[in-house]
Amino acid sequence: MAISPRAIGLHVVITGASSGLGAALARVYAKPGVLLTLSGRDKMRLLSVAADCVSAGAEVDIVVCDVTDADGMAAWLTSADQVRSIDIVFANAGIGGKAAIAPPEGEANAVARLIFATNTLGVINTVTPIIPRFVGRQTGHFVVVSSLAGLLGLPHSPAYCGSKAAVRVYAEGLRRLMRPHGVRVTVVNPGFIDTPMSRSLPLPGPRIWSADRAARAVKAAVEKGRSEVTFPWPLRLAVAATRALPSRLVDAILVKHYRRTTFS
Repeated sequence: MAISPRAIGLHVVITGASSGLGAALARVYAKPGVLLTLSGRDKMRLLSVAADCVSAGAEVDIVVCDVTDADGMAAWLTSADQVRSIDIVFANAGIGGKAAIAPPEGEANAVARLIFATNTLGVINTVTPIIPRFVGRQTGHFVVVSSLAGLLGLPHSPAYCGSKAAVRVYAEGLRRLMRPHGVRVTVVNPGFIDTPMSRSLPLPGPRIWSADRAARAVKAAVEKGRSEVTFPWPLRLAVAATRALPSRLVDAILVKHYRRTTFS
């Protein structure tokens, strides 16, 4: 649905825009001349985000949809591109937080499949309908939101870590595939962000960033054309340090942390 008069300018698509990082991204991009095409599963929250963006002078179109619906996503995205050529696609929607925490006996098949369907296939469903259009125009920018958890397999959330690792590597390959066509790809690996998803976790979020701070960091990275952005740096270094340690030691540390923080 259109919420404000149309103006010609940047066209930004954001999935998972009804809360968290997606909502913050919408607000930091909102200004006169910008068209924001936003999707999410919660209509009332999506309307609230849209109202904020309209107040900032942006034009906003919203749709309630599920990124696991490949046909629905393709129809929505191609329609949005016909309204005005899309410049940036943020593949941001995902499942995390408490819903992704594994119980001691392991993740149920249905839960693991839903996490991958949303976090991994949802990204593919967001990106692939627009690839031919970006390639045809020899321009465009995909921003794929992965996670620091995609750089390290955590006992807290094997499926979540796996799903985010998959989209990170997918984005890396896509970036190299798209480069000859003038299409940019940025992969984002955030740590803990102060969102309802993070606040649902039964463990502390070290070095937590506000959603606004994270969104501004992502926007700056996109404007600079960076291939990858990972934050905050202390957690990035901590994850990198695990590569230099014996796997048996890393396993022992992470298992102990999992037992202490999750079920104590």
